[in-house]
Order: sequence, then C-alpha cells, then structure tokens
Amino acid sequence: MVIKEVEVKDIMTKTNLPVSDYAVNPYVGCTHACKYCHASFMKRFTNHPEPWGEFVDIKSWPEINKPGKYVGKEAFFCSVTAGSILPMKA
Repeated sequence: MVIKEVEVKDIMTKTNLPVSDYAVNPYVGCTHACKYCHASFMKRFTNHPEPWGEFVDIKSWPEINKPGKYVGKEAFFCSVTAGSILPMKA
C-alpha cells in the first residue's frame, strides 16, 4: 500500500454536476478496490504504477484565495466517492 501526501494548487474545482457549483475531493485512490467501484477511472489522472486499490494520495493545498467568491455556492464533497452537498456561507 502506497500512501502519500501530494500538493495541489486548489481544492475547489468548478464542476458541471447538476447538484453543485464546485467539487472538493481531498484524496484520490483507495485501499480496497471494490469490483463495483465507479471511481477507478481516477487512476489515469495519477502517475501511479500501482493498481487501483493499492494507493491513496492525500491532497494538501494552500489557503483558499478569495474565499468570498464561494459564498452562496454549493460544494459537493467527495464527488468521486460517497459525497455530501454543502452550501457555502460567509
């Protein structure tokens, strides 16, 4: 199992999902590779030689610039895995 921390430019990603304005995915990968997994396509966005289910990248990001631009928007946390939709407040 490979678990590492990776730096990303931003944790808020504009999304075209009909349920929210932004997506927040604080990690990519998993530790079990379920046969019915709908997130395994995410491996192609990593540089991992390990098979899906044998790595997790924990995202580390800088402070959010201009957080006010998210007020009144909705964020979908973990849109590629089990998620929640939360309204962004001031």
